[in-house]
Amino acid sequence: MDNSFKFLKGAKMIHPTTGITLEYLDKAHAVCFVLFNETKEKVILVKQFRPGPKDYSVEACAGLIDGDEKPRVAAFRELKEETGYLETDVTDIEELPQGLYVSPGYTTERLYFFSARLKSDDIKPIEQSLDHGEEVEVIWVDVKDITKVSSDMKTILAVTYFSK
Repeated sequence: MDNSFKFLKGAKMIHPTTGITLEYLDKAHAVCFVLFNETKEKVILVKQFRPGPKDYSVEACAGLIDGDEKPRVAAFRELKEETGYLETDVTDIEELPQGLYVSPGYTTERLYFFSARLKSDDIKPIEQSLDHGEEVEVIWVDVKDITKVSSDMKTILAVTYFSK
């Protein structure tokens, strides 16, 4: 089995005042997209296997930003790939003004948050175009049930923040 990493790269630096060595992950930035239904009573989430909990997790649509890709472009690419919904299907697009550090104690990764709502609940998505090896089940969840359905911090933050 190949133990080299594809998405993660360990790095070290010297603390600027104490001189100790700090270890961290030098990782690509990512996006999170919360899509609500027309009335903002429901949110579309994806269920997929995750290595952290070693189980299936219910989360907002999310993924890595490719190279020089702009966060908004990446967000709509991920939305299309994972759910089949397109930018032309949505309205009231919102975003946080800056990327938030996922965990500043050990990674350089920033997460850029976006949301929108469907123009109409009658809109049908196109077929998913998942990455190789991805297994993603799309589910609609009542916004009020988000903390019962998901234990993912980015998802709970995004749904709670953008549902107001």
